[in-house]
Amino acid sequence: MKLDGIKKTIKKANEDVQKEVDKGAAAAKKAREDGEKKLDETAAKANKSIENSKLPDPVKKAAKDAVSAGHKAATDAVEKAKQAAKEAVEKAEAAAKEAVDKAEEEANKAIDAAETKVKEIVAKASDDLGKAIDDSNLPGPVKDLAKQGLSALEGAANKGIEDLKAGAKDMVKDLAANADDLIGHLKDKALEVLGFEAAAPIKDVPVKAPAVVAAPVSTDTSRKFDHRGGFNFRIELGGVAAGAFTAVDGLTAEVELVEYAGGMDMYTRQIPGRPKIAPITLKKGYINTAALWDWMKATMDGTLKFENVSIVLLADDGDTEVVRYDLQETWPSRWAGFQLDAQSSGAMIEELELQTRSISRVAA
Repeated sequence: MKLDGIKKTIKKANEDVQKEVDKGAAAAKKAREDGEKKLDETAAKANKSIENSKLPDPVKKAAKDAVSAGHKAATDAVEKAKQAAKEAVEKAEAAAKEAVDKAEEEANKAIDAAETKVKEIVAKASDDLGKAIDDSNLPGPVKDLAKQGLSALEGAANKGIEDLKAGAKDMVKDLAANADDLIGHLKDKALEVLGFEAAAPIKDVPVKAPAVVAAPVSTDTSRKFDHRGGFNFRIELGGVAAGAFTAVDGLTAEVELVEYAGGMDMYTRQIPGRPKIAPITLKKGYINTAALWDWMKATMDGTLKFENVSIVLLADDGDTEVVRYDLQETWPSRWAGFQLDAQSSGAMIEELELQTRSISRVAA
C-alpha cells in the first residue's frame, strides 16, 4: 500500500473514532444534566410538600432550611467531583501529548538508524561488486562501464532510501498530529460531559510590522548653502569645568613649507614639511572659579595635564550640532587675566591659549 493510502486510512480511522466519542459524550452529558435536574426537582418537591403540610410555620421553616442545606451539600459535592474530574482530564491530556511527542521522537530516531543501516548494506554490496568487477577477466572498457553502472545503481538505491525515509517521517508526523487532535477532542468532550466549556481555539493574530518612527525633525531652518553665524558655538573643555566661552580665535591648521633647490634647478622647489596646528585662544567672561588658572598653573609647575577639547558649531536653534573640531592632547601655554578699568562698563574677560597635537573634523 502506498504512503498516501496509509495516510487516508489513518485519517478515516481518526474521524470514525471522533464520531464514536461524540456519541458517547452526548449520552454521558445528557445523563449528567438529567442527574443535576433530578436534584433540583427533588428539592423543589420536598419544599412544596412542606409548604402544603399543616406543620407550624417555625417547623416548616426549619424543614425548608434542612432541605436547602441538603440540596446545597449535594450540589457542592457534584461540583467538587466535576472540578476534580476536570483536573484529571487536563493532566491526562498533558501526559498523553507528552507520550505522543516522545513516541514521535523515538520513531524518527528509529527511521534515521534504519536509513544508516540500509545505506551501509548498500555501500558494502557496492564495494563487493566493485571488487568482483576488478577481479574479473572483463576488458578494461567493460569494467569501467560496469563500475559506472554500479555507481549509478548505488546512487539510485540511496535516493530511494532517502525518499522512503522522508515519507516515513512525514507519516509519523501525520500520526502524531492525528493523535494530538484526537487527544484534544477527547479532552473537549470530557469537559463538555462535566459541564465545562472547552477552550476556544487561539485565533491567528496577524503580526503587524512595527510602526516606522519618523526621524526627529530638526529645528534648524537654514538652507544647505546658507552661511553660518559665528555666534552659535559650544566649547567642550575635557575635564575642565570652566563654563561658557565668548570667543575662539586661531583655529588654524597648516603644513610647514620646505624649500629645496638642486644644482640643475632654475627655480626653488616647495615641498610639504610637517603639519602644524596654530595656538588656539579661548576667551570667556570671568567668573569666580579657578578652573582655567589651575590648569595653567599645573603647566607652570612642570606637570602637563592633557585634555581633549572640542569646538562645536551649532545651528540657528542654538542646540543642533552642525560640525565639531576635536583637538587631541591639548594643554595651556598662556593665560591672560582681565583688564580693570574704572571707566569701563564691559565684562571682565580672561583668555587661555592652547597648544594641541592634532585636529580632526567630525560632521554631525
